[in-house]
Amino acid sequence: MKIQLLKKKHNRKDFTCEEDTLTEYIRKQVSQDIRKRLVICFVAVDNDYNVIGYYTLTSESLGRELIPDKYLKRVPKNYNAPVILLGRLARDIRVKGAGLGEHLLLDALFRSYKLSNKSIGAMAVVVDPINEKAVAFYKKYGFEQLPDSEKMFLPMKTIGQII
Repeated sequence: MKIQLLKKKHNRKDFTCEEDTLTEYIRKQVSQDIRKRLVICFVAVDNDYNVIGYYTLTSESLGRELIPDKYLKRVPKNYNAPVILLGRLARDIRVKGAGLGEHLLLDALFRSYKLSNKSIGAMAVVVDPINEKAVAFYKKYGFEQLPDSEKMFLPMKTIGQII
């Protein structure tokens, strides 16, 4: 298994996960979003280039009102907080239980951390979990619920300790 940027050679048509919206996204929508420069998509592929998992990254900013108080002092007044949004993360149902979801998350956190140290400013990774199962998954890695939001937040400092 390898994790690579999504390319035309990758077979997405057979990808299926428990969430129909995530299945349909990788099959039909992600290429348009990439062309529009809305996301970057990384895929986990088997030896035959079949997509068995994926995640997307994009830049985002959070208003000060969403930032947990203990991190607010890092953001100057009148600024939003620059973050990296881990927009979607899914693994194929055929590899359920193999730890691929965790592997994809750690890969996304590692890439985000590297970017925040060398290429773009970002104080955290943010996710917007699709359901309660996803909330529980992200909590295991230290993500905190943002006040008055469905989104969750993991500071780069914490990511640096994880990876």
